[in-house]
Amino acid sequence: MNQTNQLSTKVKIVLLFFAFLASLIIIVAALICYNIFQEQKELNELQLRVEEYVTSKYKEAKIEEMSTETSLKGEQLAYIVFEDEPNSTYIYGEGTSRIMQLGPNPPEGEKENYKYLEN
Repeated sequence: MNQTNQLSTKVKIVLLFFAFLASLIIIVAALICYNIFQEQKELNELQLRVEEYVTSKYKEAKIEEMSTETSLKGEQLAYIVFEDEPNSTYIYGEGTSRIMQLGPNPPEGEKENYKYLEN
């Protein structure tokens, strides 16, 4: 009888350990999913703000392609290709108070080839 109680106690401890481990895995997975959702939400908001910024600054501009991503440094960036400049990709990011153009950064002699280049 005493041996059965000991075995029962060990089984309970093992079951509790695995239940705790499963709960921990579920919590970590939920946090990862939440972070992915939040990042995607922020990227979508950045895309809308950049699109609004570009279309208000360059009324004649037509966006051919636009994408957003998080860089290795953690910066959220928007990449835009305009219809009339299909070989150039403009990079925008969010500064402390406004949207800023971060690229391209051509050499001095080639800046006149870019229609939407900001200083």
